[in-house]
Amino acid sequence: MWTVAHNRVWTADRLAKRGLNHPPKCPLCDQVGETIDHLLVSCVFTRQFWVHTLQQFGLQTLAPQLDDHCFIHWWGETSSKFSGQVQKGINSIIILGSWLVWKHRNYCVFDGGTPNLSRVMAAFREEVQLWSVAGARGVSYLLALAPTS
Repeated sequence: MWTVAHNRVWTADRLAKRGLNHPPKCPLCDQVGETIDHLLVSCVFTRQFWVHTLQQFGLQTLAPQLDDHCFIHWWGETSSKFSGQVQKGINSIIILGSWLVWKHRNYCVFDGGTPNLSRVMAAFREEVQLWSVAGARGVSYLLALAPTS
């Protein structure tokens, strides 16, 4: 997440500044140029991902809104609404979700994949369980509080 906070992620905008090949538009929504903030908080695909992800914990109202354009700001605002294990769980979910969005973006760019929300959501459900088993107490706490479907 350090690379995200310091704008060191090799998204299209950064590649273009160095004269390197890059996708002309966001590989997930094909609507605008790719920046890290667009990819993680403004992209239509990613917004849907955050709504569905947070909905699993009854926290869908925390998903990025249309006026959220900076990932680090959205994350900080979201995290600061809580404390203790809930805050730790929220932070873990946002880190995990961001990583999965980045991996899916890379799948689309480098492997010729197409954006698939179901694929990312399945990966999230699997990974969040693994994080819980591995000892992420905040994640385990949120899973215990999650509404049952």
